[in-house]
Amino acid sequence: MEVNIQMDISIKDMMDCIVNPVKNQIVLAIQAKGECTAKDLLSLQYDIPQATLYRTLNRLVESGVIKIVEEKKVRAVTEKVYALNESFLNVNQSVIEQNDGEAYFKLFTNFLIVLMKEFQNYAEKSSINIVEDGSGFSATPIYATVEEMLDIGNKFKEIIAPYQTRNASVEEQKMHILATIITPPNDKKI
Repeated sequence: MEVNIQMDISIKDMMDCIVNPVKNQIVLAIQAKGECTAKDLLSLQYDIPQATLYRTLNRLVESGVIKIVEEKKVRAVTEKVYALNESFLNVNQSVIEQNDGEAYFKLFTNFLIVLMKEFQNYAEKSSINIVEDGSGFSATPIYATVEEMLDIGNKFKEIIAPYQTRNASVEEQKMHILATIITPPNDKKI
């Protein structure tokens, strides 16, 4: 079955935005505000150097993750206004609507590969402290209906929402990637 996803962004670029801390911060900030200028992003993201921000914005535009929705002349400078590209926002929904198992598995595989690379980069550092760094993973079996799973997902979103933006007054905060995987139901009776 051929995947018919109308998008101008690769799955690799999409997944990179999930695990790359700088790209993730920028995407989350733009998603929260709807539209942002580089100046807006600098005021929201205290730990991204200005040169890194501009370089990353250019890469995100090139990959199709974000788009320039407006250019304003501010004194002698042209200020760009950025927004998320609709194809970035809708790629998972397209796969779901098409109910395409092959495309769904490819998305999942890329998701895992990118996470594995993050863990590899961390594990290869000369000085890690798994406990103090706040790293870990776990799997817990649960019994739930589809409606209950949706309820759990909504509650989970509410819990993590306050932590998706850096609090400038808490210097110890570091970005972590919190990934969730909900496996398909297991029909075995246990």
